[in-house]
Formats: sequence, C-alpha cells, structure tokens
Amino acid sequence: MRRGTLAATLCAAALGLGAASAAAEPLVVAERGVAPSFAIVVGTNPAPSRQYAAEELRDWTQRLTSVALPIAASRPDGMAGVFLDEPDPASRLGDEGFRLYVSNGDLHIVGGRRGILYGVYELLEEYGGIGWFASWRTVVPDTGRLAVPEDLDSAQVPAFALRGRGWYDLQHNPDFACRLRINGAATYYLAGQFSERHGGTAWRQSGGGHSLGRLLPASVYGESHPEYFAEINGVRQTSEAQPCLTNPDVLEIVTSNLFAVIRSDPDADCYDVTQNDYDRYCTCARCRAVDDEEGSHAGTLIRFVNAIAERVEREFPGKQVTTFAYRYTRHPPKKTRPRANVIVKLCPAECEYSMPIGKSRYAENIAFEKDLAGWAAIVRELYIFDYAVNFRAYLHPFPNAPVFFENLRRFRDAGARYYAPLGNCEGLHSDFGELKAWLLAKGMWNPDRDWHSLAARFIRGYYGKAAAPFVQKAFDLLNAPPADEAAHPALIYEDAWDARRISTEVLEQAATLWAKAEEAAVAEGNAVCIHNVRMGAAGVTYSRLERMLLGRKTAWASLHPERFATDSRLSKLLDAMEQYADEAGGLLRYREHKRANDDVVARLAAARRRPFAQVAPSTTALILADDLEIDPPTHCQRIDDSGAMRGRACALTSSRHGWCLRFRFRNLAYDAGVRYRVRAHVKAEKTGHAGDVFEAGLYDRTQTPAFIINKTFSADQMPDGYEWYDLGELRPSDWAIVWFSAARQPPAGIPKAANRILVDAIEVSRFP
Repeated sequence: MRRGTLAATLCAAALGLGAASAAAEPLVVAERGVAPSFAIVVGTNPAPSRQYAAEELRDWTQRLTSVALPIAASRPDGMAGVFLDEPDPASRLGDEGFRLYVSNGDLHIVGGRRGILYGVYELLEEYGGIGWFASWRTVVPDTGRLAVPEDLDSAQVPAFALRGRGWYDLQHNPDFACRLRINGAATYYLAGQFSERHGGTAWRQSGGGHSLGRLLPASVYGESHPEYFAEINGVRQTSEAQPCLTNPDVLEIVTSNLFAVIRSDPDADCYDVTQNDYDRYCTCARCRAVDDEEGSHAGTLIRFVNAIAERVEREFPGKQVTTFAYRYTRHPPKKTRPRANVIVKLCPAECEYSMPIGKSRYAENIAFEKDLAGWAAIVRELYIFDYAVNFRAYLHPFPNAPVFFENLRRFRDAGARYYAPLGNCEGLHSDFGELKAWLLAKGMWNPDRDWHSLAARFIRGYYGKAAAPFVQKAFDLLNAPPADEAAHPALIYEDAWDARRISTEVLEQAATLWAKAEEAAVAEGNAVCIHNVRMGAAGVTYSRLERMLLGRKTAWASLHPERFATDSRLSKLLDAMEQYADEAGGLLRYREHKRANDDVVARLAAARRRPFAQVAPSTTALILADDLEIDPPTHCQRIDDSGAMRGRACALTSSRHGWCLRFRFRNLAYDAGVRYRVRAHVKAEKTGHAGDVFEAGLYDRTQTPAFIINKTFSADQMPDGYEWYDLGELRPSDWAIVWFSAARQPPAGIPKAANRILVDAIEVSRFP
C-alpha cells in the first residue's frame, strides 16, 4: 500500500472496532449536582500534552457540568477512571489517531502526543455537545451532563498527516487550532506556534515558499553573473526572473546556501527549494532541451531539486526538500521522478472553485485533474497547497465552501498526505472566513462526513439560534451552484465589481437576509452573536459598495465625491463599512493586492473629507496615496499631509536609490492595445541646493526594452508645493508598473537637493 493511502483506509472498521450502539445505556462521566465518581488518570510523569489533555478535560467538563473531576496518577479507590492511555504501537494510531472505548465501567482515551488531545476534544464535542467555533466563540450547552454509550468503542485517524492552519484566527491562537485538530506550523505569525503541551507541530518546513530568489539573490549575483539567471528572447534577465537551472554554478550556490539554512534551523523537517512567484523561466538551449525532453518546465526544476536532495540526503539524513508544481511547472515531467526525500507541492491556483475539481467543465480544472493523477503516479510524498479565498478582495463572496469536502476526498484518494489551505491570514471575518476555517478543519480530519450538517451546526453556534435561519439562507444564496461554471468561473483573483459570478441582485437579497439576521440577534440579546452577524454581513456590504462606487476596477469613486452628498444608500453603506473596520479591530492589508479589506474603507472615508487638486478632463483613473504599493517600508511611508489630495501622501526618503513606491497596471481596468498617458502629483522638500531629486518611469517586462521610460527630475525643475509631472505614454499590460525612486545620492561632501519626496496621486488618462 502506498503511504499516502494509509489514512484513507485506517478507520474504525479497519481496526476491527465498531461504533457504539444508539440503544446502549449511557455511562455518565459527570452530572451537575452529583459528586464526582470518575477521576482522570494520567499515569506517573505524564508528557506535557497528556497533562494538558487531562486539564482540558477537567476544565471543560466543569464548565459543562459544574463538576470538577480530579486528576490522578492512578485510579483512586472507589472511583471509576477516565484513563488517558498510551497507544500500543501495533494499533497504528501513531501521534495523531485516537481510540475511545468503555471497559468494565471505565472510559479509555488512547492516543499519542497529539492524538490524546484530539480524543479528549472528540469526547467533549460529540458527547458533551461543546462547540469551538472561533477563539472568541465557544458554545457550552446547558445540559449539565457528560455521558457516553456504555458500549462505546471507536477509533479515528486523520485523512491527512499535515493539516494546515492558513487562517488568521488559527495562526494566532494555537489552543483554538489544536481544538480543531490542526497540526501545522503557523506560517505568518511565529508567536502562534504550537508548544509541547499541544504535542508540538507535526511537520515544519523551513524557508517559506518561493525561495530561489533568496537562495540565489539577484542583488548579489545579477550584475556579475547574468548567466545565472533566465535567458528570455536571447537576453539574460536579472529582474524578476527564475535562475538558469542547468547552470552548474547555480546548483553549487543554491546547495551551499540551502545547507546554511539547514544548519541554522536543524529542527525543521523539510527545506524549501521553490521557484519564484512569477513565470520568467529560462529558455536557454540547455534548459529548453531538458524541458522539451520532459514535456514540461518541471523537467529542469525536478532535476535541479533532485540533485540538491541527493546531497541533502548524504549530509543531513532524514531531512526532506520541498518544491512546487505551480503555474508553469504544474505539469509532471515525462521521465524524471522526484527522489524519495523530495516533497512536491501541487498547487491548483488556476482552478475554478465553485464546482469540485473532478466534476467541473472548466478547462483548467480538467487540466489540473490530469496533473494530479500524473504527479500521484510518480511521487512518494504528495502535498496539496490549496487556495480558499479570493485574494483580490477577501471580503467579496467566494462560493467555494460547498466543494471543500469533495475536493479533499479527491486529494486523499490520489494519495496526498499533506494538505495546506491558504485562507485569509491577514485579518478576520472575510466572507464566512470563520465558517470556512472550521469546515476545512473538519474536512481535513475526515472528508467523508456530511458537510451540510456541519455547516448548519456552525451557523447555529457561531451566529446564534435566532439569527441562524437568515444566515443559513444568505450562505445558501451566495454559494448556490453555478448554471455554467465554465462561463462564470469562481477564481482566486476576482474583483468585487465584476457581476458575472455573483449578481448585484443576489447581493441585494443577501443584504436583506443579513439585516434580518441582525434584527434577530439583537432581539436575542447575545453581544457576541450580534458582533458575529455584523462582521459576517460586511462582505456583502463591501461588494455592494464597490459596485455602486467603482463600476470598473479603478474608476475611483473619489473622482465623484459629490455622490456622497446626494446618495443616502452610499452614505449608509460607508457608515456600515467604517463600523465594521472599527469592530474588527482593524484588518491587516494584504501585501500585494492593495484593494483588500480595509483599503476601500480608508479610501472612501477620505473621499468625504477633502477636495481634489485639478485633474485633467481626460482622466481615466486617479490612484491615491493609500492605493500605491510601498516596498520596502523602511524607505517609504504613508503620512498625513494637509497639502496633499485627501490629506495623504507617500513620503520617499532621499537616502535610498531604488524602487520603493509603485503602482501595477494589473489593478487598473484598461483597454489592451490603447495608449495611456501617466502623470504624477509630487512635491519635494527641497534643501535649497542644486541636484537631482527623484526618478520615475514606466516599466513592462513583456516589452522590449522593459524600461519604457526613465526620467530624472532636478531641484531646478521643481517649484515649491505639489505639481503634476508627466511620466510618459505606454500601451500597458498586466505587468506594467509605474515606479518611483529617490535620485542617486551626490558624492561625499556635496549636499543633497531634497530631504523627502512626497507623492500623493498618479493620474492615468486614455488617449482619444
């Protein structure tokens, strides 16, 4: 049997264990008003996770029944026992599985480091009725009793050995994540890692994703060794390009740098050697020959990673290397097989998510299904790195929850042992985010359960009984299966203003349901449920607001501030979004896609307050300071400036020459093949000395030359105060960028011409 299918077959039946009979008499472990008759037995010198499991069982049982069960090393005289037992190695429960059974009036919970905790949570959840729905929302029923069937005997192991925690609440709250049986490391928040009391982290990767740019930095090797980087159209590219993977020097450098990573982080299980997060792969004669032979660009990548993994195996036995099957490398190679210590992360980034992958007619889903089967046939360790949100607009309804379990079953049956869904790690309350995190946790453990009943249980528990019927209807409405997913796909990069997938009429109907849910929650009077309903409604509010105000990607509402004074619906929606941002505690801005979550709130709130400087009549879009991309923030910051449009500007320090402020045309609704003019509204804090102040230009890596325009502006060209500066013309693609940099520093002893450069807007105008 392949290793990947073990979890799929190891269940109660495989262990020779039966489920408890519904007619069996209950064994009462604790009951309100009755003195404790059971003790929690942990043995001598219990491991931290076993001791914590005992404490969790004691504390939650007390909340449920008001009875405090004693914790003891052995069964006290005259009492029955809840024994927290170590598993027999022959049981195949491992670190993760557990068994619950009753014997001679005692209850036994058997499990390893993490399994013992999961067994306790299974007992409390399924037989005590406790629901852990979010770190701030736990429901303990008022039954006053914890009882199990007298003939209880069942065992469980997870469908996936690794279950990722790619959601904000799970990243930040390891106790809550453990209660949902999540076992992966926190990717974006180191303080949220599992400790020994949680049984540790099941599997940890060092280095994060897209690591080749760090293992072979262009800033170090680009100028001196352009041959280390991709050849595209006959020219070596050192900006946003993959390494040349057939260059032997590249292999030596990357291997050496990876070894340094392993030595600095020796406790990790796996180390990352993955392509950068863009295509731009090498097409030199050697790379092209390998990829042609393999029928895939994964050919050069897997051969390269295999060569590194072979050396890792010799130098660091037991360590693994991971790489991506992603975008241009997603199709498996014909000949080369990944080594036994190579884990392939297969990524369905291009797929449509409103229908199960195996049933969809969408072309990318059909292609992915073939790639999944292809990789499953040639790898020892298959890892699915999945996507669970719309990364362009976290709040916008994304109808993917109904396909979770069916996709998980497909991945499990294909032999995947590792599954990591990337949800919203940046903030809370994004489009049923808490429900999706909870459902995925349940599905990663056992995707054969009925997801409908699970979702209904969550909605009742999280939003409250009074609001639940209305929230359930809103959920069903927004997640209804499409008439034709091939024509209207649900993709992970969608704009909220696009009505093809979820119509404006559906949003209006959902808004009515959320309003009724809030009325019901207020009448019921539970403050937490009222908060949850208001936060849940924000996604529909956000999408309605975007459609009313924007219409197109960046035909900004701020071009028409007068609408706020005349349209009461817009004003009410804006009030609702500002309340949402306040109650949510502020949402983190997604690093790349600047239109996520709180950005629209800041932009539209500003539109109420400040007038614009004069813009050209032909202006297509005005991009304001809060919508420009800053990187690195050490050399450019957003500041309040009373003289700027909307009172905000991006301030570049004069100490760094290099891009630190940019705008990407992929965030603009432009017409392909049409010329656009770009201007920037800039002010320099001049020192009174002569010299260059700032540089700016237009760049598009799909064009030759990629640097379409570079301009340098000197102090004598710049009057005091903000002024419009023409940056030039282009026919943009999604890879086109408007960029800004401070000018090069003058030689030592020569004073600089400006201390800071302030940019508060970019104007894009279509030529007639």
